[in-house]
Amino acid sequence: MIKACLFDLDGTLLDTLTTIKYYIDITAEKYVLPSITLDETRLFVGKGAANLVNRIFERYGIDYTEGEGRALRDAFFEAYVTSYDEDPQYLTAPYERIPELVRALCSAGVKLAVISNKPDTAVKPIIASMFPGVFRIVEGGRDGVPLKPDPTAPLDICKRLGVSPSEVAYIGDTGTDMRTGVAMGAALNIGVKWGFRDEAELIRDGATHTVSSPDEIKALVLNG
Repeated sequence: MIKACLFDLDGTLLDTLTTIKYYIDITAEKYVLPSITLDETRLFVGKGAANLVNRIFERYGIDYTEGEGRALRDAFFEAYVTSYDEDPQYLTAPYERIPELVRALCSAGVKLAVISNKPDTAVKPIIASMFPGVFRIVEGGRDGVPLKPDPTAPLDICKRLGVSPSEVAYIGDTGTDMRTGVAMGAALNIGVKWGFRDEAELIRDGATHTVSSPDEIKALVLNG
């Protein structure tokens, strides 16, 4: 029996791709650097804001590991996170039927949590605004806590929810998410096909199920 669901955020609950690209673009303009395409944004996200910026600098061909390149990268990162945190909901919306899904699961007594690699300072206000009173625990990326696919944070959430990983469905949209579900020992490792990666990546990295709609998640969780 599934007693809890742990959801990824970007590409799973919320369509944030245009938001991320917008804040990257205004930061790039500030430092007189090129913009990136939407497809590049889709490819670069999923492992936290720091990794996103590193991937962008690799795209620019800038060595960000030392000297002036490192200083530029660090300034870019701080400017990006600061601007994003000022209005993290800009251009962001839940995917179709996601609000209905989480309300139905909550009404059925399933414990819900969010675990994201996006900075915690952005994750908490977005969830509080868009899904008030639904998720019991909401965690984003924090200093000193390993990011997904490391299972440390999701296992801690399970402990706080009072459930075993064998009673949990993990839901995400990237290979990083599927590896997280595998590492934590989730009973269901559900890959959503409306997010930032394709089905082949989800299956390759350990999805037990792939779904095309939130209604399929509801059926898997509530009906076994």
